[in-house]
Amino acid sequence: MKVRLLVVDDEAPLRRVLVELLRASGHDVEEAASGRLALEALRTKPRDLVLLDLHMEDGSGLETLPEIRRLPEAPAVIVLTGRADVHTAVEAMKAGAADFLQKPADATMLEAAIVRALRLRGVSRERDRLRADMNALRAGPILGASRAMERVREAVARVAAAPRTTVLILGESGVGKELVAREIHARSARADGPFVALNCAAIAPELLEAELFGYEGGAFTGAVARGRDGLYAAAEGGTLFLDEVGELAPALQAKFLRVLQEKTYRRVGATADTVADVRILAATNRDLEAEIAAGHFREDLYYRLNVLSISVPPLRERRDDVALLAEHMRARFAAELGLDSPGFEAEALEQLRAHAWPGNVRELKNTVERALLHAREGYITANDLGLVAGDGALSAGALEGLTLEAAERVLIERALERCGGNRSQAARELGVNRVTLYKKLRAWGISAT
Repeated sequence: MKVRLLVVDDEAPLRRVLVELLRASGHDVEEAASGRLALEALRTKPRDLVLLDLHMEDGSGLETLPEIRRLPEAPAVIVLTGRADVHTAVEAMKAGAADFLQKPADATMLEAAIVRALRLRGVSRERDRLRADMNALRAGPILGASRAMERVREAVARVAAAPRTTVLILGESGVGKELVAREIHARSARADGPFVALNCAAIAPELLEAELFGYEGGAFTGAVARGRDGLYAAAEGGTLFLDEVGELAPALQAKFLRVLQEKTYRRVGATADTVADVRILAATNRDLEAEIAAGHFREDLYYRLNVLSISVPPLRERRDDVALLAEHMRARFAAELGLDSPGFEAEALEQLRAHAWPGNVRELKNTVERALLHAREGYITANDLGLVAGDGALSAGALEGLTLEAAERVLIERALERCGGNRSQAARELGVNRVTLYKKLRAWGISAT
């Protein structure tokens, strides 16, 4: 790797030794005898990296370092000193130095420091570019520079202006349908009211009606004497978000159709209806028109839900957004975990963009968090990501040598990850009975929605 270097040291013999050592390694090297001359040289001929002595006759390198870092094409800086001064090292790193070496520097240590500093410089530049893109976008919580996501934001703005209209949000598992629903609520006249979310696939069908509408005391075995309000009542004046609405059982589909038509609901065991002011947002990863044709979903309910619709594209159809999302997640996780992480290495970002993301944004989120915890260099490298080459399928030979049960578990776990933990969807994708899948998960101690 040929690097454009500037060696800054007021001691001519030591400076020349460094220059010759670095030129022998194949680098393009120039020299300067003071901080002032170094700045003049850098303004006329930018360099990739500066080796800066901290103790020079015309002033401390700590005074020159911030000025170097403010240059338009700021190089990485490694500071050199003949004194083992921990305090000085800390100050230099705070001022923007990439590394700190004591003179005389060993050739191997110096080359390793150069590689680290340049990689860190590339990481910082990628981070700054991505942050600039995010700031320019000013997209709020729905991030994405692609035209597809711009259309989503435009649709959100339109439907938010109609605070009573039912909206159907379509998209694969993990694309961020609930995020879209929350943004519709936040930008609507109902923003001061509650936002209540219910995953229809996460609750047993026989319990879902009571969870949704509430129940009277003694309505069924185990019902508390005073009864209980459901999520519909909890959403009064606000928004009720029904995720995976395609999982509703036929009987409950009929009852919910009446709720949408009459704007009233009835608690389980009650004899009278209750009027409610609730906006319904629904989401599904199923093809509801195909479900209607198969007799699994009511056509009249579909049209009631689909007054307005928003389709959220999968991540593989907006690969230009992957780096933006990954940087947003990295910064958030680093802050939450108290980690010092400057960003992604360029090769890691390329690998993120190339991946097919069958689990969409949810898979990306898990990947970034895991990579951040695995990172050993501070910044995230391609190796830290742990992504499988290709389209995210199991790599060749991944199941080789496993027992039948172990291979089965690997396949099921990968299907659950792609489906965001949705057991019903995973069962359909694997072509197995849902009850059979539930039994296997219980036997392995795996929880999923």
